[in-house]
Amino acid sequence: MCSSLTTACILIFLQISHVLIAGQYEIIPPQKPIVGFLGKEVLLPCQLTSRVPESTNIQVQWILDKSSEKIDVKSYYGRNRQETQDNRYQDRAELSRTDLNKGNMSLILKKTHLSDQGNYTCMIFLGDWYNEVVVELVLAAKGTEPTIALVDYKGWGIGLTCSSNGWYPKPKAFWLDSEGKVQSKQSDTTITETKAGNFSVSSSVTTESGVDHEVSCKIINELLGMESESRILISGALYPATSPWLAPFLIILLIYICLLVGAGYKVRQSYQKLSQCEKQMTEAEAEQNHLQTNAIETERKTGQASVLELERRVGQIFNELEVRRAQQYAVAVTLDSYYKHPEISISEDKERASLQTLPPEKEETAMGTQIFVGKEGYAAGKHYWEVEVGERLDWELGVLTQAEKDKFRKKKVAKSFQEGCWALKSSQGKFFPSPCEKEIEKKQNVSYSVIGLLLDQEKWEISFYNSRDAYFLIDSIPIKSRDNLYPFLAYGSASENSGPKPSEKSNASENSGPKSLKINLSNFVKKHF
Repeated sequence: MCSSLTTACILIFLQISHVLIAGQYEIIPPQKPIVGFLGKEVLLPCQLTSRVPESTNIQVQWILDKSSEKIDVKSYYGRNRQETQDNRYQDRAELSRTDLNKGNMSLILKKTHLSDQGNYTCMIFLGDWYNEVVVELVLAAKGTEPTIALVDYKGWGIGLTCSSNGWYPKPKAFWLDSEGKVQSKQSDTTITETKAGNFSVSSSVTTESGVDHEVSCKIINELLGMESESRILISGALYPATSPWLAPFLIILLIYICLLVGAGYKVRQSYQKLSQCEKQMTEAEAEQNHLQTNAIETERKTGQASVLELERRVGQIFNELEVRRAQQYAVAVTLDSYYKHPEISISEDKERASLQTLPPEKEETAMGTQIFVGKEGYAAGKHYWEVEVGERLDWELGVLTQAEKDKFRKKKVAKSFQEGCWALKSSQGKFFPSPCEKEIEKKQNVSYSVIGLLLDQEKWEISFYNSRDAYFLIDSIPIKSRDNLYPFLAYGSASENSGPKPSEKSNASENSGPKSLKINLSNFVKKHF
């Protein structure tokens, strides 16, 4: 009976001791989630309300509860057993062993990552006593100071951008005017997540002259209750007085209108020339058919003599048609005052040249060919112009190269042209092609007072036509140069001309023809087109 009483007493004592121990310890739970700075050190609290005797066996486990797994962050099993922890938390999770008997079971977490966020369970074993508490960890980060930059002009205002990075969680960005009011209607904000998991902010706004000269960009982390702000002061001189796009727009519009007008004029001119040429060809073909029909009738009535006359007439029509075709390539020729003989005077309209008598003291320095040159040079295509030579017996006209032109300019006078010159030469009324000296047979009873020139740089030849009353081809000369070619006309030199000397020209006009020669293109254009 005594032993039974002893056993009962022992059980009652153990029960009383367990109740006393259970009532002695209690974990103080955190009132709200723990907020830590991303990348920094954070303390997860787990504190008992009273101290723990040194003789008590203490065991502490910190477990991170993820949806897919439970991670052993740090586990302490007492002095005689080795601690355990997950490799991801090696050298990053610690317990303060010196504070364990003081009831401080808190976890020190270093170099925090975004993956460290979540619910941590602190489990405490004190002998037969056990309890646990859940601690929620939330991380946050404050980004860099906002950087404001002037990007470009937009209409009548200035475009600004604000950029910052390294924020967590997603922040909010605002543009404020000089009075601190939010400019939400005028701003455009983009927040993007980086590979590291934090957020970058990019925001833009347009300020207008006279409205806001002082603007600020503010970025707020609501979780931390922290913000960063940058300000910029814009001088009124930076705002555009007019839209920067107005001048380029007007220039482009003007160029476009000019191109349209030029293209329309070219099309109209080409159409008129083509219509004129087709009309002339149609008339010539109709007249040819008419003449051929008449020729048949005439042959039956008058015989072979009338047929020859008719063929001659048809030949004249074709010759005239050839000249008309050349005339459709008419160009404006202007005489160059810097390239002329001292005895030649050029009119104000740059179309007519005439001989003038020099004082006796200047006659010796003005020897050589009396020449003047066209100002325009031609490098490609077809070009036609006419020269009125009148009844003068000695002259030379055609084209020459830039080298020959410069040679004449350097020496002031030229006695003759060598290479680089292709022309029709009249000496005492006889025609010679230059550089060839073979005489060209002239038609009887025909006036050669107006000579037409067609420079064809597609076939590389120059053709000479009689362009007054009787229309026909005089001769064609091949050109052996790809340089720019310039029109020229020369009076006969003193060594070639058997007429009077320059001092006697004023009394010899009846024999040598008119003293003035004229580029007749302007009148030609007005008359035919």
